[in-house]
Amino acid sequence: MNISNENTMQLRPHQLQALWEMQQSDKGQVIVPTGGGKTMCMIEDAKTRFAQSSLPQTIVVVAPRILLANQLSAEFLEFITDVDVAHVHSGETHHFSTTKTDELENWYHNTVRNILIFTTYHSLHKIQESLDIEVDTIYFDEAHNSVQKNFFPATEHFSHFAERCYYFTATPKHS
Repeated sequence: MNISNENTMQLRPHQLQALWEMQQSDKGQVIVPTGGGKTMCMIEDAKTRFAQSSLPQTIVVVAPRILLANQLSAEFLEFITDVDVAHVHSGETHHFSTTKTDELENWYHNTVRNILIFTTYHSLHKIQESLDIEVDTIYFDEAHNSVQKNFFPATEHFSHFAERCYYFTATPKHS
């Protein structure tokens, strides 16, 4: 995998601590204040996973809104290149995009590189329904949204079946 050298990031101590904690556990909550660099933690973790694995990895990034999913995609792709990108939501994007499980499965099986999939809480169940897709890592952005009744089944599914699962938030809910 190629990692863009144009845009290197300097992580702050609390971000380095969060990444260290993520390396210690395959599942967890990452609570960082608004503006504290949660996205940078996700990107740095993804870069590390892609670089360290000899097999292609599939990383899913879940956002509460289409606009944020597209913004996260742009931010990830500033630092990570040589990946296949899909969007699973109904919004506009210049990457492969679908909400149809058969199209997603076909795309997934025809990729040979590392994969980044950007989706919303509303569309996450489409990835869950694509039974052939193995998710290595999933990041839930603004994870306090994941406990909503209609989103929770897919969230729970990936908490059990993704190899690594992290909930990023500035406003945790413990209900």
